[in-house]
Amino acid sequence: MSCPRPPPEHGPSGGSPTQRQREVLAYVHVYRQRNGIAPTARDLCERFGWSNTAAAYDYFDRLEQARLLTRTPFVHRSSCLTASGEAVAEAYLRAHPELAEVPHG
Repeated sequence: MSCPRPPPEHGPSGGSPTQRQREVLAYVHVYRQRNGIAPTARDLCERFGWSNTAAAYDYFDRLEQARLLTRTPFVHRSSCLTASGEAVAEAYLRAHPELAEVPHG
């Protein structure tokens, strides 16, 4: 499944992503590769042990603000990593290959 072309990037805004943000990006990247669709907020909650989907939406929002992820409004499972987001996710996966072994979807 291909993602719509994101707007031009001017680098991440707001500094470097946090450790957890990098982990979320890596999870979204691996999930999309395995399943052909993006994870839902509930999928993130299940993976990270969050009890409320508001936490997942907060991560999606912050990653979008940092230009590491894009979403299409009102389209379910539309999260796509930008080129910068993919680079961050792949670097995280190289340092933490065990994440690629975690069951998804």
